[in-house]
Parts: sequence; structure tokens; C-alpha cells
Amino acid sequence: MLKKLLLGPIVFASFWLAAGGVSAQTPTCDKLPKDKKALAKALLDSQHPYDCCDDTISACLKKKPVCNLAYRLAENICRRVADNQDKQKIMRGLSRRARSMMPQKKVTIGLAGLPVAGDPKSPITAVEYACARCPYCSKLTPKLYEAVTEGRLKGKVKLYFKPFPIRSHEYSKESGLAYVAAAKLGEFWAFMLYSYEHFDSFCVMKQTDWAEAVGMDRAAFEAAMADPVTRSLLVESKKEGIVNGVDATPTIFIDGRKFVGDMSYEEVVDVLEEAYDKAQGKTYR
Repeated sequence: MLKKLLLGPIVFASFWLAAGGVSAQTPTCDKLPKDKKALAKALLDSQHPYDCCDDTISACLKKKPVCNLAYRLAENICRRVADNQDKQKIMRGLSRRARSMMPQKKVTIGLAGLPVAGDPKSPITAVEYACARCPYCSKLTPKLYEAVTEGRLKGKVKLYFKPFPIRSHEYSKESGLAYVAAAKLGEFWAFMLYSYEHFDSFCVMKQTDWAEAVGMDRAAFEAAMADPVTRSLLVESKKEGIVNGVDATPTIFIDGRKFVGDMSYEEVVDVLEEAYDKAQGKTYR
């Protein structure tokens, strides 16, 4: 079914239907202004879900019960149209999402002893390889933490963080060591959130102050930073990421499968909810 995702001509319409618009059965699609509905309709009429329903997305939405994935992809398409993405960009995004969510070989990720965010019993496991000095990571990671601890993904997804220092990010090694040290002292998530919150005021010398601010003992933190074991753990995390195909940050794995779709917060949360629905057998609405 994956090959169907990009098949079929896209025929543009000047309006949703002659009667002035037909509900696409999703809130985002229904709220599109008239001048954007033509592109949305063309995509919904030509693109196919990669699971659940063999028809076009628009045809799948008319069937009862409604395929959950068709509904999600319709919302996804209309959200992209609302964001002024063009046809080619939207189709590339759909293709990358399909590659990520279709069956693929799982990688091995060491999680033993790592702090987990969210309910440890959550059925879906998300692992984020991120650099402590990555600007985009500083925006996305705290939002994902909030989502799994008290937001849309609570009870659905548990989140792990694997430090992956990027050489081009200044002080990525030193800040990565601080993250590992904080994890050893049981304050990883608090320290990570604090450091990303103060991302723009970073200074190597401030890290001990930040550790103290979230409740760590200054001497214990400095000792953990200087411990050769801390450096070894950081190196192991980086090497594991390279083996698993990580070449940029953030990179997210969903139940051991690399996500290669768009790394926006809404997209990541949506695919994690999709994974949860599938794990729970929630194929239809």
C-alpha cells in the first residue's frame, strides 16, 4: 500500500463542491479558508493511507467506521495546507511519514538504568537522541516531556533521552557530560529542562550553578562530571547513536524504529498517538 501514497494525478478544484463545500469530516479541514480548500481536496482525493484502508483518504473518510489513520492524515494534510506548504512539500512529508511508520527493522538501544519520563508502563517507547547544545532540541524536548508527563501522550508513551553531542555545537561535549552526571545523581530531567530553559545564557562555568538550582550538591555534581565513567557513558551513547543511523539531532526512535518524518512537535506527537492507537488495536473511529 505504501506505493499508493504517491500514485494518481492531482486534479485541482476551485472549490470544495459545487454546493459550496463538503465536510472533510475533520476540524482542521473544515476550517480551511475557501482559497486553500482546492489544494486540500486534490490531495485528499489522490493520496492513500499506508494502512487500514486501501482507498483514497477522502473515500476512506466516507466509509463507516472511519479508518483512524485516514482521519489523522486528513488532519495532517489540512494542517500543512493551512501552514502554506506547497503540494510537493506536503507529499514529501507524507512519504517520509509512511516510511517511518511502515514495518522496518528495529535497532538495539540500551535503556537500562536510564531515567524515564512518563508512566513506565506506557505501551509505546520513544527514544530521543539529542545534543545538549542543539537549538531545536532545546525547543522540542521540553514539549515532548510535557506531553508524556501531563499532556496528550500521558499514559501512552514513555520517553528516554540519549545524549548525542554534535561537534559543530560549541561545548556539546561539556554539556553532554553534565547531562550524564545529572542522570547519575538522579536529577536528569530537572537539569535537562533547566538547561534548555536557559539555553541562550549557557556558560560552562554555570553548569554547577544550574545543578545546584535543581537540587544537586555542587561537590557531588563536579565529582560526577570529572568521573571517567561519565565520559565513557557519553562516548558509548554517541557510538550507539552512530551505529543506529543518527546523523543529526534530534533523532527519535519509536519502539526501536527510526522516525524520518518532519520533526515538528505536532507531527511527532501525532505519530506517537498513531503508534499508541495501533498498539491498542484502535484501527477505526
